[in-house]
Order: sequence, then C-alpha cells, then structure tokens
Amino acid sequence: MRNRIWFELCQAKHNQRYCILLLAYRRRLLNLFTILILTFSGAGVMGWALWKEFPLIACIIISIIQLLRLLQPHLIPTEKQVDKLDSVVDFYFDYCNELEKIWMDYERDKCNDDEAQNSFYTLKASEKQINKSVSELIKMTNKKILIKAEQETREYLKNNFN
Repeated sequence: MRNRIWFELCQAKHNQRYCILLLAYRRRLLNLFTILILTFSGAGVMGWALWKEFPLIACIIISIIQLLRLLQPHLIPTEKQVDKLDSVVDFYFDYCNELEKIWMDYERDKCNDDEAQNSFYTLKASEKQINKSVSELIKMTNKKILIKAEQETREYLKNNFN
C-alpha cells in the first residue's frame, strides 16, 4: 500500500503542476487573442483614416478578424474552458493535500494498512468526477509544459520528502 500511495501522490502532484502551467498558458493565449481582436476592431486600428486609401486591404483584415472570431473555440480555449481548467487545478490542490496527509499518517504509523487503504480508495473515488473534465479539456499534451511540470514535480518531491 505504501508504494501505491507514493506513486499516486507523485502522479497527483504532476497533474496539479501540469494543469497550473497549462492554465497560465491558456490564459495568456486567450488574453493575446482578445487584445488582437480589440486592436483590429472598428474602434481600434481599423478605425484609422488610413484605410480609406486601401479598402481592399481593410476588407481582407476585417474578414480575417471575423473568421478568427468564428474559429476561436476551435483554435484557442474559451473563457468557459479556462474556468473549468481552474476548477481542475483547485481539485488537484485539495487532492494532493489529502494524499500527503494519508502518506504522512501512514509513514508516522498513525494508521495501519487497512485504514490507509480505506482512506486512499475513498479519496481515489473522488477523482472520477474530475477525469471527465480533464479528458474534455486536455486533448493533446503540450510537450514543453509537460517537461516543465515534470521538473517542478521532481523538485517539489525532492525538497519536501527527501
């Protein structure tokens, strides 16, 4: 049981770090997209008198902006998806804390194998609800974020448990 709790703690911490980094990345992407759209909206750059001289280019830019707005849910995350990912991060924060508590209790002999196993599988059952959200939100793994999450997880575990 000891190894099972430890490996689950490592995986949960990794999931938490990955989701935190992914959330920050997606928020930046959404903010940049919003800034781009606002910059080229009617009150922004497209409102300049310069475009009277180049109506074809202005039409092309407006068309591209409108197309990007239509494709936004397929290209970048929506605000709703970012909020949902934020709730996944919150879940993994609580989940990791509970796993750490089980781990510490088990390591200090505050609970026996049966108590640790019951606590573990009760907590593990709570993960079922969030797995649907995770599979809906994370279609592909971002390799750069994955590598950074692995490094941060190793560092956290090394600093707190070694």
